[in-house]
Amino acid sequence: MPDHGPGRYVEYRHPIRVGPGAIDDLDHVNNAIYLMWMQEAVNAYWRKTAPPEQVEKLAWIAHRHDVVYHRPAVLHDLIVAVVRVIGHQGCRAHFETRFERNGEDVAIVESTLVCIDRGSRQLVRIRPDLAQHFYLRDTEATTASGAMR
Repeated sequence: MPDHGPGRYVEYRHPIRVGPGAIDDLDHVNNAIYLMWMQEAVNAYWRKTAPPEQVEKLAWIAHRHDVVYHRPAVLHDLIVAVVRVIGHQGCRAHFETRFERNGEDVAIVESTLVCIDRGSRQLVRIRPDLAQHFYLRDTEATTASGAMR
């Protein structure tokens, strides 16, 4: 069973403006783009929550994704990717990325990512000192926000 930590997880909000390169021949965001956005949002989340020395040393790579699409996103939409860790076990962390537009779900990606050492490319066990970056502390606000890109 994954470790769900000592409390709630930090939630990271990553705004995205839908540009022409994201649109497919049906005039909505291409399915593959959501995975690219998920990776961008998770990496931004990691850079926001972890100390620079860990960001420099460790990376997160995909193991598995499950995507549920609720409604299409179209050119110029403002989408917010809301990322949080929902558990971890061993070297794997389970992330949920909710893509929202005006408070409604557009798509939800549940991902399992593995932590690796950038230099050796070896798997890294997610110990409490690493996992602590994803947990809310009593003095923190419930949301960390990203910058518009």
